[in-house]
Amino acid sequence: MKRKLGALEKIDADLTSLQYKVRRDPPSYFEDHQQQYLQYEALRDLLLQNPTSSDSGGVVRFSDLIDFVSHTADCYPKATAKLPNDLIHILSAHHDELPHDLRNKMVANLVLLRNKDLIDSATLLNTLFPILVSTHSKSLRALLLTKIISDLRSSNAKATNHRLNRTIQTVLFNLLTSDRDSTKGLWAVKITRELWKRQIWTDARAVDIMKEACLSENEKVITGGVRFFLGGDKEREEAADESSDEDDGVDMKALRHQVGINKKTKKKERELKKAAATVKRKERKKNAPHPLNFSALHLLHDPQAFAETLFSKHVQPSKSKLTLDSKLLVLQLISRLIGLHKLTLISLYSYLLKYLTPRQTSVTTFLAILAQATHNLVPPDILEPVIQKIANEFVSEASAVSLPFIILKGIINTEILLPRLVRSSSRRLEQHPRSVCTPTPCHERHSSSGPRNVPQK
Repeated sequence: MKRKLGALEKIDADLTSLQYKVRRDPPSYFEDHQQQYLQYEALRDLLLQNPTSSDSGGVVRFSDLIDFVSHTADCYPKATAKLPNDLIHILSAHHDELPHDLRNKMVANLVLLRNKDLIDSATLLNTLFPILVSTHSKSLRALLLTKIISDLRSSNAKATNHRLNRTIQTVLFNLLTSDRDSTKGLWAVKITRELWKRQIWTDARAVDIMKEACLSENEKVITGGVRFFLGGDKEREEAADESSDEDDGVDMKALRHQVGINKKTKKKERELKKAAATVKRKERKKNAPHPLNFSALHLLHDPQAFAETLFSKHVQPSKSKLTLDSKLLVLQLISRLIGLHKLTLISLYSYLLKYLTPRQTSVTTFLAILAQATHNLVPPDILEPVIQKIANEFVSEASAVSLPFIILKGIINTEILLPRLVRSSSRRLEQHPRSVCTPTPCHERHSSSGPRNVPQK
């Protein structure tokens, strides 16, 4: 005996069957399609009157009709011309009031209409992005972020869509500059960082977005932008390695062997041809000339002004809102800019003086920042007080066991870059040769913390 279907299950089965028939022969089922479309419009008007309706049957029916009309919209483009605008209006105006399942169904069908080329990518993204930055639903934000990044990736798959990229980049840039205190800019950081990682956005406009994120007033946005400059290139290399590992997963010999010993079918032949085409495409990609892959730090416009603004806005003020950990991240970015572009930021070295003490918990990080911000164009008069402070504070028999080795390594590296400081920085070392240069049994136990080879003078 056949199981009896409920009313909603019968409707769902009828819509699935009708959808299959419509796609096979659109002219013959136009009237049937229009009857369902009229029901969709009636339920749409009822929903707009009361978006928070608790009628589960009506919501499920409306969700099924949206799914049906969206899947068959390309068969009757004129009759369903209002469908995209209906979904956009309902989502934009009532996304926080709609039931969870219905809301997700509308987002999925908007993406479906985009895949059918019934709406363009710019329309879809300009609809989803304002909802992303305004909704209070965590699950909806995760869904929208995934859909936005996926659409941008597919739009740039065959060729770079410069027009779309410029439009979205302008939206993200304006989001960061319009309200620097808001956390909304974090979405601009997440989208830009992911697209940079996937090598979809590789131009200076993406770098300008992250530069504005670093100059925000919100700590989360600032740290997101700073971490991009400190680790964005490494993330890109790791993503490229992962994709290359995936490319090597097709084994043509094994596939040919399976086709030879198993029963020959058309499906197996199609799979073999598809795998062969994939391998050829990957080979062409490997043999193609490698595109220029500029670091984000190299694409910055006016790095000197950027470093000065970062320091004066986030580090130097005594009333800065940033925590010490966030300040350290900003200082690492500033020191990397100084070392890479050989910039001059005199106030940085005097600022670091007060943190170069054994009592400072993050003293090794400050020393690394100092070493990175040192190059042969820094005036020796500026660095001499810093080196003297290091010698006075750390180079003594009372210092911690592993610290003298770390400090000595930093001083030696600095002297290599600035030969004129050899004399002034070595005076203190000569006064305490045993504490630094003579290894004691205690020092030998911790020799892994210091330099392996200390150059002889």
